[in-house]
Amino acid sequence: ATYLVPDYTYGHTTHDSMVEFTAKEGWKEVGQQVHPLGAKDYSSYLINIANSGADTLVVIDYGLDAVNSIKQAKQFGILDKMKLVIPYMAPFLGEELGADIMQGVYGCMGFWWTLQDKYPIAKDFVSAFEAKYKQKPHDSAYIAYLNMAMWADAVERAGTFYAPEVIKAYEKGVKRQGPVGEVSWRGSDHQGIVNFPIVRGKKPSEMKSKDDFFDIVTVINGADAIAPE
Repeated sequence: ATYLVPDYTYGHTTHDSMVEFTAKEGWKEVGQQVHPLGAKDYSSYLINIANSGADTLVVIDYGLDAVNSIKQAKQFGILDKMKLVIPYMAPFLGEELGADIMQGVYGCMGFWWTLQDKYPIAKDFVSAFEAKYKQKPHDSAYIAYLNMAMWADAVERAGTFYAPEVIKAYEKGVKRQGPVGEVSWRGSDHQGIVNFPIVRGKKPSEMKSKDDFFDIVTVINGADAIAPE
């Protein structure tokens, strides 16, 4: 695999984690291209990627950087020769790039709306969000909802809004049923423990609606994936 890495903490730490864990599965890194955050022209990096001999391109970019770099990788013909993997995939990439580019692309997300087919609470959340906002919720809406619900639960258990006592309630690690299974907080370092999906982009012919960009490959147990204390 070859990596396109934005030059800031998220880019470097994600790259290092990907290399560490994929090596255990037999992946070999054949290079990385580090670029400034917010770059507009990726041609010099993509030329090196095209000549790397890799069969997989891992794009660690997020947001607009991901949109721009992947569009240019498509224009360079790289995506016709390499598989594309996006370690943390923003849901709006389907909308911004389209199924022609995103079909078959793997990545993990914080949330994808078709989780409603498996989890009743997710279905309630998606239905309520869509009724109010006339669109499917992305992971940002899901995370905001989940954080508010967990905060309200901690306040109720603490019996006060006083922040130090609410923190103690969080730190007890009480498990609650969220939209995608159990959620809790680890008391020692305040790390949230939440399940998340691995997704794969659908072919245009497989889409059942204009919002149906991704299949859910599996749901990862957050407790299994979380970094050790």
